[in-house]
Amino acid sequence: MIKVLVVCTGNTCRSPIAQELLDDAVDRSSSLGGKVKVSSAGTFTAEDAEATREAQEVAEEYGLSLERHKAQQFTAEMAEKADIILAMDAIVYEQMEAIAPEETKKMHMFLGFANGVDGEQRGEEFSVLDPFDEDMDEYRACAAQLKCAAEKIAERLEKEITE
Repeated sequence: MIKVLVVCTGNTCRSPIAQELLDDAVDRSSSLGGKVKVSSAGTFTAEDAEATREAQEVAEEYGLSLERHKAQQFTAEMAEKADIILAMDAIVYEQMEAIAPEETKKMHMFLGFANGVDGEQRGEEFSVLDPFDEDMDEYRACAAQLKCAAEKIAERLEKEITE
């Protein structure tokens, strides 16, 4: 079982949406079913917080649900149990390194990993838009960015599993 952990700041917007989109892409894969478990966390989280109303709405637009989502804090123990840890942006990546420095070899940028680039990457092209406190247009743009990347990540995992 490949354990993928998606991490953002508060675990109420980007990472829950990414978790559901990646989980959906994995479920639709003929070779990944039952072989990949996706979860999410945040580096600065209010434990058990629900996903934002906007995140829930945008997930529903994709036929997904964040109704049962509860935010959880990213920890070193969580990092140790994961096989792949995907950060939403460079700041989150740095926070993950500080929390779990022994697990940096597992850490990647979500958008970078989707495009075959491993490890920490700087630059806006590797950062997922943060829609927190923004309008629905920003949430939709974020979800579209995540959807495209989630599909690519599932394709990458399919190739890695069959090699």
